[in-house]
Amino acid sequence: MKKNTPPIALLTDFGQTDPFVGIMKGVIHGIHPGTDIIDLSHGIRPQDVFHGAFALWRSYAWFPRGTVFCAVVDPGVGTGRRPVAVKTRDYIFVGPDNGLIWAAADENGIEKAVCLENPAFFLDEISRTFHGRDIFAPVSAHLGRKSRIDEMGPVIDDLNRLEFPLPEPGENGLILTVLDKDIYGNLTLNISARDFLEYTGRVFNLECKGVRITRFHATYAEAEKNIPFILDGSHGLLEVAVRNGSAAELTGASPLDRFTLVSGKQKPCI
Repeated sequence: MKKNTPPIALLTDFGQTDPFVGIMKGVIHGIHPGTDIIDLSHGIRPQDVFHGAFALWRSYAWFPRGTVFCAVVDPGVGTGRRPVAVKTRDYIFVGPDNGLIWAAADENGIEKAVCLENPAFFLDEISRTFHGRDIFAPVSAHLGRKSRIDEMGPVIDDLNRLEFPLPEPGENGLILTVLDKDIYGNLTLNISARDFLEYTGRVFNLECKGVRITRFHATYAEAEKNIPFILDGSHGLLEVAVRNGSAAELTGASPLDRFTLVSGKQKPCI
């Protein structure tokens, strides 16, 4: 009979070719047999903490209350960076203290954060290169079994923050930043569709690297092929897209590149 416990969700940059993800799952099941493990993503760009943080932030709220998120994008593994667990209003986040879990945890309301120091919750031997296996997976499994977070180490109040950039006033309009590029080449910008429409009134020029975008559509299918456009993405932020194509390839833009938005309403910058 399956225990009535919330799932453990894994987010890593490990990919699916090597056995790292499977090993973490084996560790979790060895401690917490039968628990549900959900693969949120293992396609985070290697060592790209920003990409992992954005993916976790836009995903966590769709999970049931009590879910333990085990997030491992950890270019500083084996150094002095802290392993942490964070309890929020509805969830628990486990991972390296490098900003990866900050945005999601902060939005949901941090109640307690601890530095993971109690070896009783780790594997017996700790490698310098695979804390996902030796620390984060076993800690997540113990938390899934309802171990208390304050048993695992001292309380801390100085988590490393990773803040997503906000729209900035420019010389002639707003400067927007690309937050993400998905597998289709759609580019997520750091402005909601509501704020965008309030600012522009649907008359606008959006430009990056010489490519100008002037069209807003409700769906991908409404757009003409090979002409870039924008739409309201499923997570509430504006997307740049190309029907049956890649906005990233057409514009040459990548995460953290910037677009200039000029409103046709001729209103002052906000």
